Amino acid sequence: MQFNSTIFSKTTFAQSAAVACFLYVGYELNRENFYALLGCFGILFSAYYFLVKNAKTESLNQLLVIGVLFRLFFLFSIPTLSDDYLRFIWDGQLLANGINPFDYLPTEVTIDFPNKAELLADMNSSNYYTVYPPIAQTIYFLSAWLSPNSIFGSILVMRSILFAAEIGIIVLLPKLLRLINMNPSNSLWYVLNPLVIIELTGNLHFEGMVLFFFLLAVYLLALNKEKLSAVAWAFAAATKLIPIFFLPLILRKLSLKNAAAFYLIFGVTFIGLWIPFCNSTLLPHFLESVSLYSKTFEFNASVYYLVRAIGYQVMDYNIIQTAGPWLARIAYVGILVLLLKKKIISWQGFFTALLFALSWYYLLALIVHPWYSITFVFLAVFTRFRFPMVWSFLAVLSYWAYSNPAFQENFWLVGIEYTAVIGFMVWELLITRGEKLKFI
Repeated sequence: MQFNSTIFSKTTFAQSAAVACFLYVGYELNRENFYALLGCFGILFSAYYFLVKNAKTESLNQLLVIGVLFRLFFLFSIPTLSDDYLRFIWDGQLLANGINPFDYLPTEVTIDFPNKAELLADMNSSNYYTVYPPIAQTIYFLSAWLSPNSIFGSILVMRSILFAAEIGIIVLLPKLLRLINMNPSNSLWYVLNPLVIIELTGNLHFEGMVLFFFLLAVYLLALNKEKLSAVAWAFAAATKLIPIFFLPLILRKLSLKNAAAFYLIFGVTFIGLWIPFCNSTLLPHFLESVSLYSKTFEFNASVYYLVRAIGYQVMDYNIIQTAGPWLARIAYVGILVLLLKKKIISWQGFFTALLFALSWYYLLALIVHPWYSITFVFLAVFTRFRFPMVWSFLAVLSYWAYSNPAFQENFWLVGIEYTAVIGFMVWELLITRGEKLKFI
């Protein structure tokens, strides 16, 4: 009895500490205050690890509810770690005023609308065409249409929709785990993850919406409802494009005939969702912005920074224009090799293949924002690997860049992040050497 009461006391303390840190991050913290942010993440991830490791099957529903409550604490907050929401609202305002957001740079828009000057002044992408697909744009439109005069109101609309998507994940995740004969308590690795909570519900990133549709697609696929699965998969890709990279895996899970039908339904649905935005400028403007991610932008990279350093030594200038596209090509080839190697039998193998394909992609990427690691956390729930949880904690080191006016990264911290993540990944691979990995 003493042991149980001790565990209960520690659990209560962990939950209370998490609540305090979530409230501080949501309502008080300035992202320039790196050490306070790092301290909060340290406390949050300690509480997270304790709660998940000490979870009992009978307490699963209670902890899932706690995960919901943690998210609710951010309901009335303004995003503190990212200002991407300003571009979301901007695109929504254009749509609400009958303008295609893919047609113009923000600096080219001449019509007036509420809070235009404030949005334009603080936006981090005023010189780039929008890069957000149609499902995301629909949510932006709703946020501006339902709250045309208030930035906070638009935030509240978006957050409510993203919160609903997160509730969908929290409900569906244990169901899928049970359906494929895995431990439903594994869902807690995602549901209670501090980065997931802060970056999705808190900072309004749309990975949660993507993962809801993708989770629904896989759930339907596990129920042999392949046509509906293809539609849900298309909705995921029409929120953010990453699920398109996952499509080759269908060839390893379905027969050639069924895979062809899946791809056809996916393609028709995906293209159909773009039709309201289609005109002569959509493709060139969209591709121009996408290309920035392989030729111009760089942040928190790993392999690329090493390549860039070599380039400076050899060529005496930044070789991003050459190195970026080549690393992207190598990443795409690696994804195809990992996802098409041979037929998958188990669902664990399905998700393990996705996890390592996506890891390969982002290890070669030029930009790896902290919230990108959320998809790794989600995929890891279905595997024996936990290095994504380490990554989700260490990703906070990249916020050092915001602590100085020059937005200068600390490459020692970047090195620590990736050395630890890759080291933990290799260690996990070594300790599972004796257990055959289904995707290899």
